[in-house]
Amino acid sequence: MLKFVNSLLVLGLLGAAFVVYSLEYSIKQDERLIAKAKSDARQTRETIKLLNAEWSMLTRPDRLQRLAKQHLNLQPVRADQMVKPEVIATVLPERPAPDPTAIKNDPIAKMLEGLNK
Repeated sequence: MLKFVNSLLVLGLLGAAFVVYSLEYSIKQDERLIAKAKSDARQTRETIKLLNAEWSMLTRPDRLQRLAKQHLNLQPVRADQMVKPEVIATVLPERPAPDPTAIKNDPIAKMLEGLNK
């Protein structure tokens, strides 16, 4: 009987050792995954900082002004180029009145009317 109990204890000890080993292995694997995620996050933050610095450099007003002069051939706005709203109204054509029959034949308007009911 004592040999049987000892055998069960040895098997239990082996089982416990296996469980501890498998837990340790899975924990180390999880730690590696966490370290990789932290490294990726750190690298992403550094990339974002680098891109923000590059964006700041590319959008400097003096640089944009120099490029505009070089490539766009723009002139400064003169005071005589300003147009008053009254002049715009005389230049633009009259807006035509909506045709009531076109609204009745419009399938989208019919669908919207059906939704409002």
